[in-house]
Amino acid sequence: MLSWFLMKENQKVLVIDKYNPSSASNVASGITNPITGRKFVKTWLADEMLPFAESIYREFEKLFQQDFFNSVSIIKILDSIKAQNDWSTRCSSPEYLAYLKNETIIRFDRDKVKNDFGGFEINGASRLETDKFLSLYRNLLKEKEALLEDEFDFERLEVEEKFVSYKGKQAQKIFFCEGANAVHNPYFKFLPFQLAKGECLIVRIPDFYPNQVINGEVFIMPMQEKDLYYIGATHEWQFDDDQPSEKGRNELLGNLSTVLKAPFEIVEHKAAIRPTVKDRRPFIGFNPESPNVGIFNGMGTKGISLAPYFANHFANHLLKGKDLMKEVDIKRFL
Repeated sequence: MLSWFLMKENQKVLVIDKYNPSSASNVASGITNPITGRKFVKTWLADEMLPFAESIYREFEKLFQQDFFNSVSIIKILDSIKAQNDWSTRCSSPEYLAYLKNETIIRFDRDKVKNDFGGFEINGASRLETDKFLSLYRNLLKEKEALLEDEFDFERLEVEEKFVSYKGKQAQKIFFCEGANAVHNPYFKFLPFQLAKGECLIVRIPDFYPNQVINGEVFIMPMQEKDLYYIGATHEWQFDDDQPSEKGRNELLGNLSTVLKAPFEIVEHKAAIRPTVKDRRPFIGFNPESPNVGIFNGMGTKGISLAPYFANHFANHLLKGKDLMKEVDIKRFL
């Protein structure tokens, strides 16, 4: 996203990236959900961020002449009378009217879904097919000769007072957008990352709900292929690697059993590490001792919606001198 907004301002960029099918972006469900948590809280900056993200992905669809961004219907399962009351209270709040579609309790077939207290529909949700979008964008960078498919080697980076160079290529600045790998970046060791491992399952559920995302203890999200559903995701703060685990599988199956009654078959099990941070706000800015070494990271679980908005924000800071939002500026840790 950052490379895109810089290129739109006629800046020459080079993206250095070795493709990783297990990156958080490739493994993610791609869902943007404006209402989250047990207390049904509106996502930070939802009113500005979500429409902006949609406009950018629509722009990409037009550019690539392909569809990969769609509105989705999310049905949040209510698990108690208290949850019903909390939801009803939100429905009466003016700031939530755009996201709570109606005040009607929705009921699923009890032979398929456990929903004793029903559910409600969330408006304004969407899904990006991340693997498809990223593949198309990589091809665009290749066509522009703006992609170096390589594992980055810090030993080859030379940082001078007014420029940087890497393997014989010079630039005014370098920006690190490494996701979870940023914890190994020598220029930004002072940033308080709090990485979270996430695991998901791809399952086959015959004769289920192909047009709705069901949100209970897990997401049950229909995929493009008939009868396939994405089940996710876990949040694990202590982990040894980025591989699917028996512990994660058991947690997913346990949570799934609280929602799903229909028979299913496991097709695939995936895992990835999210670049989450302690204060749940992105990391944007420059190394205090090397002002031509920047970072754009820390999007956590909401990268699909945060990245377009803040890439544009950062580009405006770089090229037009606009101030960075204090909540995302890494100066908050200096």
